[in-house]
Amino acid sequence: MFRTMGIRWQNFWRLLPPLFLALGLSACAELQHPSMAPIKPLPIPAEPASLNAHPANGAIWQQETNVSLFADNRANRVGDLITVLIQENASASNNTNTAINRSDSLSAALTNFFGLTPAFGNIGGSQISPSMGANSSQKFGGTGATTQSNTFTATLETTVVKVMGNGNLEIEGSKEVLLNGGHEFIRVAGVVRAADVTPQNTILSTQIADARVEYSGDGSIYAAARMPWLARFFLSLWPF
Repeated sequence: MFRTMGIRWQNFWRLLPPLFLALGLSACAELQHPSMAPIKPLPIPAEPASLNAHPANGAIWQQETNVSLFADNRANRVGDLITVLIQENASASNNTNTAINRSDSLSAALTNFFGLTPAFGNIGGSQISPSMGANSSQKFGGTGATTQSNTFTATLETTVVKVMGNGNLEIEGSKEVLLNGGHEFIRVAGVVRAADVTPQNTILSTQIADARVEYSGDGSIYAAARMPWLARFFLSLWPF
């Protein structure tokens, strides 16, 4: 009996080192921060043409390459980068005041008919006279005021996705930022004039035509500020 127990304890002590090693490895795996995982860039809206796609005709300068003999380095081809300086300031206000008053009065009486006083019987000893009168008054007053102000300032790198026939450039870009409270997303798309692009390849967001500037996010912070779905349902049905 004692020999059997000794063998069991001996086997138990042999299993302890592998057990501690497995626990240590699992703890290290749990302590690894999620940000240490490999990340990949967002999808590129458009890629420039490959240099190998141009025929080798023996000339030093080749068309549609990134080498220009006379022009500067401003973006003017598909795949070039343009830095958008987002400076959006919007302010709007509206005041409305409405007042309506209406008053009506109506009276009619027949006090004498060929010298006789007309009556239509009596109720409780009081004669019913053929006369009537009515007054009505209506009043309505309403006041409304709306004020809105928005400010959005950021910097975003965009890519030229299309060169139009008149030389305008269609751009598109996005940015994703991972914070403790969730993800932040910034997206910009629109059309710019090549002449408006500065030598530093920057352009203001106010100079973008048909612009779409989006700033959104998700996570616990946005979820806390969002109205619950059941409250939104009852709010859509509440008539007052």
